[in-house]
Amino acid sequence: MSGTPLVGVHRRDAERDAYSPHTPTAADLEAAKEIVASAHGVTPLVRSNALSDLSGRDVHLKMEGTSAVRSFKYRGALAAVAHAAAADTRRPIVTASTGNHGQGVAFAGRRLGMEVVVCCPVTTLPEKRTAMESLGATVIVAGETLTESEKRARQITEERSGLYIEDGESPRLMAGAATVVMEMLDQLPDLDTIVVPVGGGNLVAASLLAIEWTGSRASVVGVQSAEAPGATLSWLSQKIEYHPCRTYAGGLATERPGALSLSVMTRLLETMVLVSDVDLRTETAHAFSTLGLVVEGAAAAPLAALRLFPDAIPGERVGLVVSGSWLSSDQLAEAIALDHPVRSA
Repeated sequence: MSGTPLVGVHRRDAERDAYSPHTPTAADLEAAKEIVASAHGVTPLVRSNALSDLSGRDVHLKMEGTSAVRSFKYRGALAAVAHAAAADTRRPIVTASTGNHGQGVAFAGRRLGMEVVVCCPVTTLPEKRTAMESLGATVIVAGETLTESEKRARQITEERSGLYIEDGESPRLMAGAATVVMEMLDQLPDLDTIVVPVGGGNLVAASLLAIEWTGSRASVVGVQSAEAPGATLSWLSQKIEYHPCRTYAGGLATERPGALSLSVMTRLLETMVLVSDVDLRTETAHAFSTLGLVVEGAAAAPLAALRLFPDAIPGERVGLVVSGSWLSSDQLAEAIALDHPVRSA
């Protein structure tokens, strides 16, 4: 796929019969919804008057940055760790993360009485490492990339007879992530399209399953950084492809999708949008100055797609998953400076 244009809209026909036996079931999704609701509660879905006026649509924002860990990642972690705790609370939970997933697992581990070890790359924000540690996780900085961190996490899992939870590979993690869209459809059943950020593919796959299970007629559009297009290129070629990851957006910083996520995307997803990192920073600045919101790089992806590629988003009533609010002061300052450059006299 080296000749594939990156920034822009990508489409392919879904293969409805490409089913994986590891895909979470409707019962898994319903169980996850109960776990998440009892352990955390529902995040807001808020109409944005500004974005509605600018786009000529009825735009609603799912505010996952208001959660206990400032991202949607607690959802899948609660479902996955609850299952592990029911089997054996003595074995540690081990995972790899650029920050948000690790915080979710740490949050779930603390709530359910499980030890958690998180391996993260050196690029992880110090604030995110501190947040994971404050939730009781042991944080190990390992490698330059998430792939290298995953390798170390698997070694630790074997050394300590732990339970490894991989973002994009765990059916229960995916079931938990599906509760984002399940809540949105409870809050606003007649959504036409739901737009979600894509890193390793777990959230977009979970969103597709939520649509399928609820019987909603809504479409799902995934948005990824052109500086980390592994999931998009894999979806287009229908096989896992590693691609260099250069994005600053930690929530999108993966080199390839999970196998389970890709199988669901292959079966159900029809549209992906790739945006540039400049566009992500621009939307972060706009969200702060226009909407009064702190929006991290990954969460800015749906906002960028709505502004740049509105024709890829069908329907009048649109839901954007604003997946997290982990943004350092330096990142916010850089985004604002990019959007409003200082001109010399």
